[in-house]
Amino acid sequence: MNIAFYGIGARAQPYLQVLERRPDVHISAVSDPNRLAAEQAAAALGARPFADCGTMLEEAHPDALFICVPAFLQGDLVLKAALAGVPLFIEPPGGPDYAQAVLDGQLLAGANLVNAVGFGLRSMDLAQEAREYLGANKVSLALGRWLCPQEGTDLSVERMLWNDVCNMVDLVRFFCGDVERVRALPAARQAATGSMVIELEFRTGTVGVLACTCFPRPERCVELELMGDSWTLSFVDNFSALRVAERDKTTILRRLNDPYAEQVAGFLAAVAAKAPATVVVDYAEALQSLAVCHAAALSARQGRIVSPNEICAPASRPPI
Repeated sequence: MNIAFYGIGARAQPYLQVLERRPDVHISAVSDPNRLAAEQAAAALGARPFADCGTMLEEAHPDALFICVPAFLQGDLVLKAALAGVPLFIEPPGGPDYAQAVLDGQLLAGANLVNAVGFGLRSMDLAQEAREYLGANKVSLALGRWLCPQEGTDLSVERMLWNDVCNMVDLVRFFCGDVERVRALPAARQAATGSMVIELEFRTGTVGVLACTCFPRPERCVELELMGDSWTLSFVDNFSALRVAERDKTTILRRLNDPYAEQVAGFLAAVAAKAPATVVVDYAEALQSLAVCHAAALSARQGRIVSPNEICAPASRPPI
């Protein structure tokens, strides 16, 4: 299977490493906003470099495309892949904004194209263990922290929400269900910078609080706690371990699988079988998490509670 990559930076590296270990896959084409980086990666991978994604799809004819650039750099990449009929894996989803994300989701659904989203936290064996535990236990409170130092001058908490914190939002939805209302409190009433606290009310009655920050910090902290009557599930050490605390015992489980390998295997199997419904998270499912992120951004800007249900989807693109 010939694979093309748009984006070969840090976000793409875990997927590239997984694919390089698979004898049934060849990374045949790469492109990146940084042309020199694309040429260097192509030389190392034995691939052909391209100046842009559209030309790469037209000339390389890949069996599948991985898009691994920040959302604001994605532009119309989903449209180009859909027009070319190329299955795609994308991280993060969303494009430049929520309206574009909805249009892209409608486009992929209309094309019946295999597509997958890199919300890898769902693919952890620890997430499956926690989901089984929650089958008999209701979550009363969810507390999440996404406190990560950011490089550069563009320290936008909304951009961080759209590109990274959406992973945490998706995982909380995986455990707690649909979100009914969202209230976001930006630090110093500045929605675009610094830090933000997001309050979530779920249809099940669960409440959640997510804290995220993008200003410089001495260390990274990505954790999630789920609490119920006489028990607590805590994902700690950047999701490498799950601590299960109960009345009479505490159990610590270590992550044993590679979520990136799980995602790649599921996507490639779906491509080979032409079975869009078999991927772990497709674009349509990811849109439900992006709606929560968009509601948080609106809440921070407008200073009010926002329901994801009130966010209207724009009109569909014409069928391909």
